[in-house]
Amino acid sequence: MTLLTLLGSVFIFPSHADTTVDSAVEMTEAELSAETEAAMSGMEQTLEYNFSPVDRARLRKALADYARNNDPEHIQIERRRAAMKASLKERFTQCNHDLDDSLDRQEVTECLPQIARHFNAVDVDEDNVITFEELELAQAKWTERHKAAEAKLEAQRIKEAEAEIKKRAKKPKTSQQAASQSRNPS
Repeated sequence: MTLLTLLGSVFIFPSHADTTVDSAVEMTEAELSAETEAAMSGMEQTLEYNFSPVDRARLRKALADYARNNDPEHIQIERRRAAMKASLKERFTQCNHDLDDSLDRQEVTECLPQIARHFNAVDVDEDNVITFEELELAQAKWTERHKAAEAKLEAQRIKEAEAEIKKRAKKPKTSQQAASQSRNPS
């Protein structure tokens, strides 16, 4: 009898609960763990056969989203992103003197000199104006480059730490060998 059947009979059929519980008490611990493994295996097979790969992917995504939404660090990061986007939108709006939902070179030069230096790179569609979407894209690209640079530095630090550990591991062996040779001259 599987664990799910055991639970079902305890909660759904109270008249059979006593016999089921008694038989479960008589089972050894090994039998119970085998029953549990069989139930879990059956559950995995049920998920495998009853859900399409697309549905399983949706389920995984939903679970990941749920986990992210309940993570305090993730919530804090999302708040910072929202604040940055609001700040960017506010600066864009302040710079948009002609209220045409885009910034020309003159507006950018007067209001956003950091962006003016990179105007051509930010102006993706090359229409000589920058929209808010282009500005967001430029910020996303900068963030991505920044993350890549940090990852590269971290990889370099890891390599250096590995080299240092290997160096230390070799050093004691040679000093121990030298000490043993000095004690036992052949």
